[in-house]
Amino acid sequence: MAVGDIAKREYLPIKKNGTFSDVYKSLNTLDEQVHASDAIQKKTDIMREEWITNITHDLKTPLAPIKGYAELLAHDGQLPSQVQIQKYASIMLRNIEYANTLVNDLKLTYQLENGMLPFQRQNDNLIRFLKELSIDILNSPEYASNAIVFDSGISDLRFDFDHQLLKRAFSNLIINAFVHGNCNTKVEIHITIDENIGILLSDDGEGMTEEQVSNLFQRYYRGTNTAQKTEGTGLGLAIARQIVEIHGGTIIVKSSLGTGTVFHISFPKY
Repeated sequence: MAVGDIAKREYLPIKKNGTFSDVYKSLNTLDEQVHASDAIQKKTDIMREEWITNITHDLKTPLAPIKGYAELLAHDGQLPSQVQIQKYASIMLRNIEYANTLVNDLKLTYQLENGMLPFQRQNDNLIRFLKELSIDILNSPEYASNAIVFDSGISDLRFDFDHQLLKRAFSNLIINAFVHGNCNTKVEIHITIDENIGILLSDDGEGMTEEQVSNLFQRYYRGTNTAQKTEGTGLGLAIARQIVEIHGGTIIVKSSLGTGTVFHISFPKY
């Protein structure tokens, strides 16, 4: 009889002093573990299917206008004006960039998961790095109405990190707050140093439900507390967690509706 068959059987209540009490106890424990594992696998499969459906839809979304405007430009009839050509080209380029982002996110999360990405640590000032990143984000016209407030009692914090990867992680976290907040969302970055390097990244947005918090870092989850459909792969925060973890760090999130969201990131001091 296979282990799976054994685990699916129902066993009699355990007698405290029975001859086979330890055996029954072990089998019951195995049964509970198998059922728990099955439930997790089913949940993951459902999220994966939903994620694949979303990705397929998102890839079709930019392709539709690209195809449409390309057909207009290739039409044998009256040629569009120069102004129209520039408009069509701008829309096509924007959608090509979006499709490229989708593909790159898929590639990055696969590389991170399988340890295929070159990891290049360099010792640098983490404070200055985060400040420069904040300026770069706010210089983007789409985020110019938001704010990033930096709170740190020190100006120089040396840390060995991969610049490109950590830039991606914190960009994902900050931009996620802006995208799911209002046009005047404020993000605060607070840094502490004790046994570890602590970074608290908080926002004054709408917050999240318990379900959204529990699934936030799942690769196949695309929960949102906004009514507006947000373009994206659903991989941004999963990628951020993967990057933090390969730096030896941890990331947890605390949030509730109406109170905003706080990310607690911790790195070892070495």
